[in-house]
Amino acid sequence: MPVLRPKGAILSSSERAERRRRLLGLGATLLAALFVSLITTFARITYDAGSNPATQVFLRSLCMMLVLAALQLALGRHLIVPRRTVVTTIGLGTCILVMSFGYLSSVFYISVSLAVLVLYTYPLMVGIASPILGRERMTRLKALCLIGAFAGLLVASSEGFGTLDWRGIGFALAAAAGLACIALFGGRAMSKAHPFAMNAWMNLWVALAVGLYLAASGGPQFPQTAAGWLATLAVCLCYTLGILFMFLGLMLVSPAQSALTMNLEPLFSTLAAILLLHEAVALRQWIGMAMLLVFLAISTFTGMSRRGKP
Repeated sequence: MPVLRPKGAILSSSERAERRRRLLGLGATLLAALFVSLITTFARITYDAGSNPATQVFLRSLCMMLVLAALQLALGRHLIVPRRTVVTTIGLGTCILVMSFGYLSSVFYISVSLAVLVLYTYPLMVGIASPILGRERMTRLKALCLIGAFAGLLVASSEGFGTLDWRGIGFALAAAAGLACIALFGGRAMSKAHPFAMNAWMNLWVALAVGLYLAASGGPQFPQTAAGWLATLAVCLCYTLGILFMFLGLMLVSPAQSALTMNLEPLFSTLAAILLLHEAVALRQWIGMAMLLVFLAISTFTGMSRRGKP
């Protein structure tokens, strides 16, 4: 039986420290969601200035690799990972490549608000794959949440997003599949070495793969305007800061609490697209997005409560 605390009772120092830790973790995760949500909007600006998805993926992966490697060395840690872990970093790097290239390519063909909505089919993919892989049991409530989230997706994507180019939809679905694979297998894999070292290696593989592609396809396409270069810098900074804050949040709160806060990313992305790109989002899209986020939140909350039981 939990001990009931009288109203107004003074928290102990350990309880105050735990509360500060939790608030700091949720704040860091909120910043992670905000920074990650801005990436596609700034990427769209770079495309309008003459750049392309491959160039942006290469630059942001290179930036992330250098920053994480520098942090790892500054903290007195080495960058070498066990030989058996190198294969793991290649596998996860492939997932990141599919996710990054797919997501940034999608907004080359469709609106940012539609791209982020399609990307968030990944919790549905995870929810379906987890019982098949034996990760967790499919309950009636979880099944209801998956159906409700999918219904919200259908309502939101029915009309009002402009041209529904199949290439943009395909790229966004590929990105969702890559993100689902990371969610399903990344947690266990990341425990094999320090997250900074693992991510430095994963982004190294991404930068190498995209760099070879660029070399074979005529080289990178850099922005031709000052605004395009500022947007490119913003893409690199938002990607790097988003991942760093996400790791900080995961060190302070549970993965379920982190996932719940990261579910705000579609809302942030849509608002950024409205403010910076002047995209129009109809009432039907807001209703569908609200349905999607509410059912994802319910699913996450129930997962948290199950894990919290003795």
